[in-house]
Amino acid sequence: MEKEERLTKQIKTVYTEIAKRLVDPSFSFPEGGQAKRQLSQFIVNFTQICGGEFNTSRLVDYCVFQLHKNRNAQYQRTLAPKTFGTTALQKYLSMSSRAKQYMEDQWLSEANLTRAYLNSLICKKEHPQSKYIYMPSEECTKKRSINTDIGFLICSTSTLMWSPFSPACQICTNVEKCKQETAIKYPELYRIRLEEYGERR
Repeated sequence: MEKEERLTKQIKTVYTEIAKRLVDPSFSFPEGGQAKRQLSQFIVNFTQICGGEFNTSRLVDYCVFQLHKNRNAQYQRTLAPKTFGTTALQKYLSMSSRAKQYMEDQWLSEANLTRAYLNSLICKKEHPQSKYIYMPSEECTKKRSINTDIGFLICSTSTLMWSPFSPACQICTNVEKCKQETAIKYPELYRIRLEEYGERR
């Protein structure tokens, strides 16, 4: 599940960057259930095509191919999830060629984009503390005596404290005090939690 979320985020990042720079500056990728299901199935299919390992370079090629092919289409936001459907994937496999890639590269250059740059957007090294951004296993502890001074003490000694993704933290009345303490005790973790929360919003 975590891997699927990461891959979904990578897909949206690349697709949105190209779409905003070359097709529609106001573009945003749909967040509905249908789009999520479409991307989920695409990840499975694309992984199989790539020989069992999701290939980010080929993902960039795929997004460039689809957006270049559909660059003059209307309703780009509605179209976006469909470009990750089975039919669209088959078209990519049958139509992709060196000649087409050359044309695509020329198109990318109109916005000073390159495939290497698009790859760099999704090939950043994962932060060593990223697995601690949200710890589901801490929820029970966080809910123990929640909204009390004792609860705050339990939380500050037995957990990694405030996380914007924690359901318990979202309803806790000690949240502001806890955020301050988290920033003092775990400054780097606090920073990447805020960063990740900002990216997901």
